[in-house]
Amino acid sequence: MKDYGPNPGMFRKWLRNYKVSRHRPKIWRLPEPDIAYIKVTKVASTSIELTLSRHLHATLGTGDVDEVTPKLVRQYADQYAQHLKVKDFMASNKPPFTFAFVRNPLDRLVSSYTDKILDVRNAGKSKNIFWNLDINLDMSFEDFVERVAEIPDEKIDRHLRAQSYFLCNNGQVIPDFIGRFEKMSEDWSELAARFGLPELPHKNKSTKSKSKTIYTLKSAQMAAERYQEDIENFGYGDDVEALIASLK
Repeated sequence: MKDYGPNPGMFRKWLRNYKVSRHRPKIWRLPEPDIAYIKVTKVASTSIELTLSRHLHATLGTGDVDEVTPKLVRQYADQYAQHLKVKDFMASNKPPFTFAFVRNPLDRLVSSYTDKILDVRNAGKSKNIFWNLDINLDMSFEDFVERVAEIPDEKIDRHLRAQSYFLCNNGQVIPDFIGRFEKMSEDWSELAARFGLPELPHKNKSTKSKSKTIYTLKSAQMAAERYQEDIENFGYGDDVEALIASLK
C-alpha cells in the first residue's frame, strides 16, 4: 500500500480508485430456469434485476410479485448474484443460457452524464460518484467525454466502462442472447416467452436517443474512438456513423 503520510484526501482517492479497479461484472443465476444474466449498468439494469427478483419471488412461493421492494431485490441479489471476472464465469459451471442487454455506447454515455452529473447539479446536490476520476459536477459534456476517453476500462467507474468489458473474453462475446435497449420490449418479450419470465416494469423514461442534442462533432468522434470495441461487437457502426455525419 502506498504511504500518503498526513494527506487523508490522497488516501481516500487511492482507496476509491482501488475499489473501482477491483469491481467485477455482476452475474445473476436463476435456478429455474437455469439461466444467467450479466448486468450492464445504464442498460435498464434496475428493471431487469427487479423482474428477475419477481420471478424468484413467484417461483419460490414466497408471496405476490407486487411485494418485491428494492430491499428485497438486494436480498435476492445476495443469494443469486455474484461479482465475477468474465474468464472466471466461463471457467465455472456456466449455465446453458446466458443473456445480457446492450445500448448504443454513445447514448449510454449521455445517460451516465445526465444521471450522474447534470441531474445532480440541477438538483443542487453535491454527491459526485466520479470525484476520484477528476470528473467534476460543473464539467461540460465535451470536457466529460474528453476525460472519460483518457481513462482505461480497468480504472474507470462501471457506469463508464465499455460494455465489452462486461460481456467479452479475449474478443469473444459471451452471452448467448444479446438484447438491445433500443428495442427493449420486443427483445425482453422473446426471453419472457422462452423462459417464463415476467414482463418488464416500465422503469426507463424513454429509449429515444438524445445524442443529437448534446454531442458536438469533436465529442462524438472522441466517444466513438473510446467505445470502438462496443460499436464493433454489438453492431452500432451505422448508428454512430449517422450521428457523426449529421454533426459535420
